[in-house]
Amino acid sequence: MTDRGRELDGLMRAVPFFGALDRLELARLVGALEEVKRGPNEVIFEEASEPEGLYLVERGRVRVWVRTPAGERIITEIGAGGYFGEMGLLLAHRTASVSTCTEVTLWKLPRDRFEELVGQAPTLGLRIAASLAALLDQRSRESVGAPVNAWDPSLLAGRDRGAGAFGRSRLVMLAICLAVPLLLWWMPAPEGLTARGWHVLSIVIGAALAWLLEPLPDFAVTLLMAGAWGAADLAPVPSILGGFASAAWVLALAALALAAAMVRSGLLFRASLAVLRRFPANYQGQVLALLVGGLLITPVVPLAIGRVAAIGAFTKELARGLGYRDRSPGAAGLALAGIVGYAAFSSIFLTGLAMNFFVLDLLPEAERADTTWLSWLLRAAPMGSVLLVGSALVLLAVFRPDTSGSARHVEHQHYVLGPLSWHEKVTIGALTVMVAGFLLQSLFQLNPAWVAIGAVVLAVGGGSLDRELIRRAVDWGFLLEFGILLGAGDVLRASDVDDWIAARLLSVLGDWDAGPVVLLLAALVVLCRLVIPWIPATLLLSLALVPMAFDLGLHSWVVGFVVLVTANAWLLPAQSDYCRVARDPSGTAAFDPRQALIVGAAMTVLTLVGLAVSIPYWRALGLL
Repeated sequence: MTDRGRELDGLMRAVPFFGALDRLELARLVGALEEVKRGPNEVIFEEASEPEGLYLVERGRVRVWVRTPAGERIITEIGAGGYFGEMGLLLAHRTASVSTCTEVTLWKLPRDRFEELVGQAPTLGLRIAASLAALLDQRSRESVGAPVNAWDPSLLAGRDRGAGAFGRSRLVMLAICLAVPLLLWWMPAPEGLTARGWHVLSIVIGAALAWLLEPLPDFAVTLLMAGAWGAADLAPVPSILGGFASAAWVLALAALALAAAMVRSGLLFRASLAVLRRFPANYQGQVLALLVGGLLITPVVPLAIGRVAAIGAFTKELARGLGYRDRSPGAAGLALAGIVGYAAFSSIFLTGLAMNFFVLDLLPEAERADTTWLSWLLRAAPMGSVLLVGSALVLLAVFRPDTSGSARHVEHQHYVLGPLSWHEKVTIGALTVMVAGFLLQSLFQLNPAWVAIGAVVLAVGGGSLDRELIRRAVDWGFLLEFGILLGAGDVLRASDVDDWIAARLLSVLGDWDAGPVVLLLAALVVLCRLVIPWIPATLLLSLALVPMAFDLGLHSWVVGFVVLVTANAWLLPAQSDYCRVARDPSGTAAFDPRQALIVGAAMTVLTLVGLAVSIPYWRALGLL
């Protein structure tokens, strides 16, 4: 580092709200600094003028002063290593004048560059607000002679401590995940599997281990798996990446984009309020409202994580309005009702979850043509009924609040929200087009992917979707993983891995009746979910099990549905993406792990009960 660079680094880090920035952010800011030199008794800027930036003092001294009826009054003097002008970063005018006492060398950070940084790192605005509040507190206490409280900028820095050790542990886990498929690679292929198929499966086993240990995000593991297949010449690139050209991938993209529009426009919040207002304003009524609201909203917001994230903050406000403290039975019951209501019904509706389109794409062509939005719902109805009634009984029986209250603020929120905005109306129109396309699919022989694209174009044209929202709010990591695993089916089929897995399962399940096979498949999914995260478990198990449905005497949709609903439940809270996303930015939640464990176990049991209830119903429909 040059001497000048060292000085600038020190000047930047001396500013409390810049001290928490990482080296990349600081380096970019330093590149935007403009050197300013002034002689003695020159005015830098005047009170009430338009603010143009923040100043850092490298050499010399300046005074800060204001005009009063009695004349000019000096507030303070600032020397080398100090800074001034920070008030102007947030206000429309300067609150004081600054002039030089001596010759000075200053560095100015232009306001437009600062505003660009805040747009990229919104928490910086919070740090600046805290710094300015501390400054005002300091000045007010100094004016009356009170002791000044020191402010520690690290309180808002949010830096990751112990990152070095964490990085080393991730490297060790990554090395293990790479070593396992390399060792398996040189072992002889199991009976019935070719060397090529064994190599494909070895890479899948390494990926499964990585999904369990999480040295990398799950989508990065999936990318690495695809790259390994390609580098080892186990499959052609069009086969590995063919999922990105499928209608299912287009549907998932459109569904996630419309879900983002619904959240940003406030339509999801309004819809949740509308349901809550129609139930009694007490704990029991609001639990039922959250379950029913989630059931009604799920088919139009096909992003379960987004639904849970949106309702999570709302249930916390609701609990506080009813007078429940965090982790009390009342607060936990409402928070978990929000998770269950807005997540558990994801596969009851075709448009309730992007991964439903993955299973739809795996169905044989004839079965896919018979699987419409309405037929999906009719087949899933018994499961939905069991989950709705059962979860209500569990939440009302297990979580009994020790105090009673009334959620009157829901009415106040509805009033303040006002009438539907233009963006909400556009979003409603786009969602109507998408759902109508699914309902009329069989009548007009429409591919729902093209209808979904039309709905997205309508949302963009009406202003409820834009480039920035699509870039920021759509889960591109999931879409990358989704596209590759859609293509993974072709890779497994080309190497006969799917037939080999099917043969092994058939040797165990082939003599069983269709009903018990459904429950055994569900138990297999539950066991796999103990070691593999939700998304890769759902996609991989669907790839492995749906193609062998005919040999098991089952309809392919039944097998896919069993995987979807069973993988969506959780036994341990650490397994649940929904429990993680329900935490606030500080990492705390309105419920504790024990409470989440009770509800997770109950939902797993209810899922198995729902499947048992569905078996005779599916027999009557000819699906078993």
